[in-house]
Amino acid sequence: MRRALLAIAVAAASCVIGSEAGAQMKLKAGHILPNTTDQGIASEFFAQRIKELSNGTIEVQVFHAGELGKSMSAQLENVVSGAQDFLIDTFDYFKAWDPRFGVVNTPFVFRDRAHFQSFLKSPLFADMVGTLEKRGVVFLGKTNYNWLRASDRGVLSKKPVFVPDDLKGMKMRMFQAEAPIKAWAALGANVQVIPWPDTYTALVTGTVDSLTGVVSASYLTKQTEIVRYFTNVQEYFQIIAPIMSERTWKKLSPAQQDLMNKAAIDAGEKYLEISREERDTMEYRARVEHGVSIIQPPIKPWQDAAKALHAKFEAEGVLPKGLIAEVQAIK
Repeated sequence: MRRALLAIAVAAASCVIGSEAGAQMKLKAGHILPNTTDQGIASEFFAQRIKELSNGTIEVQVFHAGELGKSMSAQLENVVSGAQDFLIDTFDYFKAWDPRFGVVNTPFVFRDRAHFQSFLKSPLFADMVGTLEKRGVVFLGKTNYNWLRASDRGVLSKKPVFVPDDLKGMKMRMFQAEAPIKAWAALGANVQVIPWPDTYTALVTGTVDSLTGVVSASYLTKQTEIVRYFTNVQEYFQIIAPIMSERTWKKLSPAQQDLMNKAAIDAGEKYLEISREERDTMEYRARVEHGVSIIQPPIKPWQDAAKALHAKFEAEGVLPKGLIAEVQAIK
């Protein structure tokens, strides 16, 4: 009798172990750009690296073009609640949680890309990340934030823009983030918040006649069929970081957490490669196929306008006082 019971117990234990060994963890990642963009391709690479590093025990399905929520704010809330496991996008909405993040997309704060990368490695930025993580997210790849978009940001418009005064009266599409909304309004544009997937229709109908962004993303969404001027003002330098739901993170073993960080850094290297290729290819196609003119304006009038803007932001509490000077002091 005892032998029979022992045999049953061993068999039951073997079934449990076998079930756990073959178990699949299926996770969801989302972002708001099409799957054909540098961001979309790198997101798929990120998912593939997780599968490879986990020997197939973790699978990530990537949802592109706002399928899990048209705005970054909606997807960020999904991540916090655990309804969505990853968000792979820019920092543009994070100001709602920590006002210091507004400096990331305030025009003309950073001298160049090297300055921006030094900021990402600074104690100031580490503290900003820590504040957000208390809200229920985990930043991946903290040792190397390398998803830095190769393309410069500027103004895509139906008519040429050379100096800030050319923005007066222009109807400009903007995403839901306080700093760029107020910045471009202060520079003279009539700003309207429109989700990215709805921007093409807004341009066709005349709801807006301009937007800020990069040529490649607008070419891939056919926006450059309508906005045929790109003014490269190097608005700010755009970083993407995969963030993960803390609820999901806590379900992982330390080894699984390590592989998530490795996958994020590996995918960042891929993103850099794709982003450079996309910039060169898509800008060429936009010029040849859609007749887009790329304008390299004198930057000083924009920098001069931004100085007053920076002072206004700190005076009105859009950014904490002294933050811009602290950032610009970083070497």
